[in-house]
Amino acid sequence: MRDIAEIQNRISQAFTSLAPKDGSDDAAWNGVPRTPEQPVAANVQRHPGALRALFTKILKWRRPQATAPDVSGSPQIANVVHELRTPLNGILGMTHLLGQTKLTAEQQNYLSGIRQSGYALAQLVEDLLDHSTMEAGRFRLNNRAADLRQLIEGVVEMLAPRAHGKRIEIAATVSAAVPELLDFDPARIRQVLFNVIGNAVKFTTTGGVLVRAFIENETVAISVADTGPGMTEEEQTRIFGAFEQAGSAETRSGGTGLGLGIASRILAEFGGSLSVSSRKGNGSVFTIRYPMRLAEDAPAGAAVRNRSLFGSRVLLLAPDGPAAFATVSSIETLGGRGRHVSDPAQVQLLIDRAKATGSPYTDLIVDHRLASDYAWEPSHAPLHRILLVNPEERASQPQEYFDAWLIRPLREKSLVDVLSGRMRGFGARDRPVMDVPAPENSNSVDRKREAGPALDILLGEDDPVSGLLVAAVLRKAGHTVRSVEDFGSLIEALGENRPDVVLCDMHMPGGNIMDLISAASRTALQPVPVMVLTAESRGEARRKVIDQGACKVLQKPLDPAVLIEELRLFAQASSTS
Repeated sequence: MRDIAEIQNRISQAFTSLAPKDGSDDAAWNGVPRTPEQPVAANVQRHPGALRALFTKILKWRRPQATAPDVSGSPQIANVVHELRTPLNGILGMTHLLGQTKLTAEQQNYLSGIRQSGYALAQLVEDLLDHSTMEAGRFRLNNRAADLRQLIEGVVEMLAPRAHGKRIEIAATVSAAVPELLDFDPARIRQVLFNVIGNAVKFTTTGGVLVRAFIENETVAISVADTGPGMTEEEQTRIFGAFEQAGSAETRSGGTGLGLGIASRILAEFGGSLSVSSRKGNGSVFTIRYPMRLAEDAPAGAAVRNRSLFGSRVLLLAPDGPAAFATVSSIETLGGRGRHVSDPAQVQLLIDRAKATGSPYTDLIVDHRLASDYAWEPSHAPLHRILLVNPEERASQPQEYFDAWLIRPLREKSLVDVLSGRMRGFGARDRPVMDVPAPENSNSVDRKREAGPALDILLGEDDPVSGLLVAAVLRKAGHTVRSVEDFGSLIEALGENRPDVVLCDMHMPGGNIMDLISAASRTALQPVPVMVLTAESRGEARRKVIDQGACKVLQKPLDPAVLIEELRLFAQASSTS
């Protein structure tokens, strides 16, 4: 069993082994004096600035050895990161379960703070691992065919709660010239987008963030424009360095300064670049560029996509900002015609004028922030009236004057479905996987129905907190769970009563994950599918278990919504096979 003391000991051993052995003076450790027997990890714990100083020292120490075939520090850091993910999984998972209980508004605020801090710590852990991997020269890309538009929409959607919590807008639009499928590493581009867009949200307090993707000279370009404080020329020259940050002391305290440096190095591996244009007081525009490579047998897509809304003429009533710009831009990219107005008094005038010219509006989209000022008129009845709303504001909005709604930030498919009439009424859109879980007062029977058919699940997890978390999530979704804490008990339980699926941590005492997969494939009736849970981020390790027969690999810290969705898809596929 891994407890906190063991994790602290491993951190201490790893960092102590990485410390310089040349008797360097104490000034290099940010002015923190230490005796030879005092572990480096203790200084890190007691002095917040020591973590930055520690890794700066590691970089100086390792740089002369850069030509060596192996870098001894990387395995230790990877092991520390792996161990940190185990308690992180428990922290984030338990906040999910706690959020589904009855809490006061004050308790919900406290819980939200824990959740945000947990995700910030998870990002810090990932940044440190990526940094050490790059320093060791072990960074690799895994290119495959992927949809860039859906990737951008997913990242923006996941960052939207953070933006809306700050009362700023976030929106994205993708040019019709961007092919449907491109050849790139989607996991790494997602990481770049999270770092760059997340950085823009972090530093913006008024206005918003606009993401635009387009093709420029056979290069994929993604611009991220914000209305934040902007940067001086000196800040722009150092922003992509390791441990470098700009902005106020308050915003700098939210990270290590590794994110943009890592994003820049990832893009360099693609043969691309990350640049910034900014003026102090006027916001910033970060631009991601990398070579466009079409996926094999990729459909052209542009000719179909730019006619998806042909014949639609849309009037948008919304405040000025990124959301309005992106909405009109997306409508026109898809072949429709859009007009934005921010004054409710002009709505009737424009509708009457368009009707008189023989080109009447077909749709009226009203942003929820102006819905209370919108005056419905009988002449609006022929129009398809749509309410544009943030997901967290949906329940409090009037519905009597509208035929349907759209959730911000917009997904292109939802926009097409609503404007073309394929989606009407007020059905809820699928919740993004990083969204805050629904409160407990939602109907438990409905939640179980959404989770799909009940499964008999054999769970292998040696960490008691993680085991409790995963079992609780599965039982709440209506599944039956049998839990074991070592490979021997897992193999024994597998032979006693065949489960529908095995859910197992990759590293458990008493055996090897490959032995489990092999045993599951030889059960008497038919092979038992195995899903693997792991904090291991190396692509080769994950591919190895898939090649050996695992049906899925899920990353820790585990998102409960992702787990339930994967089991639902598994149950659905099993019932039709």
